[in-house]
Amino acid sequence: MTMKAKKICIIFMMIAALIVFDLYGAPMGKLRVTVLDSTGKPVAGVKVTIQDTVDKDRVFTVTTDKSGIAVQVGLQNHVVQVTFEKEGYRSIVKNIKIPVGLLVEERFTISTVEEGRQQQEAGDPHAQAIHAFNQAASLISEKKFAEAAAALNKSIALDNTDYLAHYYLGVIYFEQGKFQEAVEPLTKAIALNPGYANAYRLLAAGYEKLGDKTQAEKYTKLAQEKGGKTAADVYNEGVAAFNAGDMDKAIQAFDEALKLDEKFSPAYYQLGLSYVNKGENEKAVAAFKKYLELKPDGEEAETAGSIIESLK
Repeated sequence: MTMKAKKICIIFMMIAALIVFDLYGAPMGKLRVTVLDSTGKPVAGVKVTIQDTVDKDRVFTVTTDKSGIAVQVGLQNHVVQVTFEKEGYRSIVKNIKIPVGLLVEERFTISTVEEGRQQQEAGDPHAQAIHAFNQAASLISEKKFAEAAAALNKSIALDNTDYLAHYYLGVIYFEQGKFQEAVEPLTKAIALNPGYANAYRLLAAGYEKLGDKTQAEKYTKLAQEKGGKTAADVYNEGVAAFNAGDMDKAIQAFDEALKLDEKFSPAYYQLGLSYVNKGENEKAVAAFKKYLELKPDGEEAETAGSIIESLK
């Protein structure tokens, strides 16, 4: 074939291509993605959503196979937004340019939610503080107070503005009988959240244990101003009446406490003692039995059981 003939052939081919392009549009592209985890292993079952950014109605969804691969054909020469989703993993979104008629191959690493949390905490002291606080909450529920205190101190060191971290540190010290040590974190909790009645209430109880009646009364009053009377507040009024020898007033207070919290076991025990003092033995036995239902291993369980036996 002469040079002139070759040129004519090329021109005809170009014209034919233009005619095809005009009639059918540009040749479609193809996307092949491979999804791996942080160790480089393929991740199967990842939902891959491909959204055309020009033609919003063109959306494709494919899923990675056991090799972590997903393929989609018939993509136009546009930028597509690709979203990778799988339960337990962090979703990721990427924009990919699809060339005319070509295969695009891309590899992506998808991290688990836990890995994402760890990565976030690595550079975010606030997130680390929250994680330490959550650890402490779990340890408190297990009564692992020493470990919980360490976690709370870590949380406070990272973020000193969380009043609940200070409050629960006070709770731990109180539970351990370290009433003086509880004062500082509880006072800090109040400074950070002046409306938090529970902190005032526990501080009052701490001062009561320390024998400081003036401070105990002060914080009890503040607790009631901030959050209203609780079962514990009314119970304390009942104890004061009982100690003063006013059984009727004591019984009234203990009944009121139980209306506020029907599972407030100390009120049942004190109610039983009040009825004993009035000679109303049947009511006393009923109150002591209720106490034992709620606190079969409570501090006063043995005494309550003995009184019940003696009243039969």
